[in-house]
Amino acid sequence: MVDAGSVVLQDLAYGILEGCVFAVVAHGLNLIWGVTKVVNVAHGEFIMLGAYGAYFLSAWFGFNPLLSAPIDALMGLGAGVLFYFGFLHRELRGKETVTLQTEMVTLVATFGLALFIVNLATSIFSVNPVGIPWNPGVIRAGSISLPVGSLEVAAISVAVIAATHVFLTRTYLGSAIRAYSQDIAAAQLVGINPTFVAAVATALGLSATMLGGALLTVWLPTGINPLMGQTFAPICFVIVVLGGPGKMWGSLVGGLVLGVIINVVPAFVEPSVGASLALAIAFLVLIPVLLFAPEGIVR
Repeated sequence: MVDAGSVVLQDLAYGILEGCVFAVVAHGLNLIWGVTKVVNVAHGEFIMLGAYGAYFLSAWFGFNPLLSAPIDALMGLGAGVLFYFGFLHRELRGKETVTLQTEMVTLVATFGLALFIVNLATSIFSVNPVGIPWNPGVIRAGSISLPVGSLEVAAISVAVIAATHVFLTRTYLGSAIRAYSQDIAAAQLVGINPTFVAAVATALGLSATMLGGALLTVWLPTGINPLMGQTFAPICFVIVVLGGPGKMWGSLVGGLVLGVIINVVPAFVEPSVGASLALAIAFLVLIPVLLFAPEGIVR
């Protein structure tokens, strides 16, 4: 007979590992939202592109998702620059604050981009799900079995968030990005180029997003499809709101909260409703956070 405590402990371990990959997938949204104050509605579609990038690198060159991730990150840098100058620069240039009109224009623009990407991907790839056949095995710790691939992905996810934090707090360019996010006019007075800084932050954001999409494929052995962004985009938005936009470690905290809820709740309810109820509870957490900690739970 399987011990109930062991089951919960196993689910908790899986929740922590999955929460780490949720965190890095949401991290790109956090960067863009926190710096430019623009919500990228097409975030889920860039996750999907990162996942397909890893899939084709596996199919063509035999790369596993960990090898594909840095290549996806480089492609994300280029995509981020194009995304900024194609969809954000016209509305952000010359403005010291993001107005309601700017928010609406960028929301509509990125929503249109999301529709374009998902429909183009559907016509090219079809809706049939694919996956990457990669399983480096498991390790056991007592009664708990942990997939090696998921452990490696979790370690990389935390490392990416830590590296971003160090970059933003210990480098001149990182300090310029933080200054821009806090006060654009003051940043300009000390010689910071707002266009360059916003473009770099956006490029880094999409780089992290597509890298996260590659790492996410470890958890989706047969789940890569053009519509997957519609599943993971809401999760990313919840994570960023929980942790607080612009707070780098907030991505990790929010990801861990959602990962644990989504994996542990099903252990206490009927299997037929477990997954959907867990997701509902994860989203419900937003309400008290918005009421009592609108800046996020990370200080």
